[in-house]
Amino acid sequence: MLVAIVIVVLTSIPLIYLPSVPEKNMAVYLVYPLVACQGVGISIMLNTSTSLISDVIGSDAESSAFVYGAYSLFDKFSNGILLYYIVATYTEKTKENEVILRYIMGYAPIITAVSAYIFTFIGQKYYSHKLAKLTGIRKK
Repeated sequence: MLVAIVIVVLTSIPLIYLPSVPEKNMAVYLVYPLVACQGVGISIMLNTSTSLISDVIGSDAESSAFVYGAYSLFDKFSNGILLYYIVATYTEKTKENEVILRYIMGYAPIITAVSAYIFTFIGQKYYSHKLAKLTGIRKK
């Protein structure tokens, strides 16, 4: 999880400061590799979170479908609502909207990555004994 967070943070910060006019500066084309690397980091975080959910579920086959379904439903709805709001609010091409979209693309992944790290740390620190009981793993 930490590797994914470092990748997301290191590739999101330059997105905030890239120039917006491609005719004046070729650095604007750095957005493509930066976004690709940002996607790799977000994919690693998604796979890690799904793995953590499977660790919590353990061998409880009765409720696993509900947990994965609820996780997927919450993920789809939250992303859909956020994307709807962003597209509906910032579709007009103005300088102010361009700056706001730049901040959204740069800061939103950083905020979510750091939040994921904090929640993972809290879960490990305060709930690892419950996880050990659920999965049958004995803590030394």
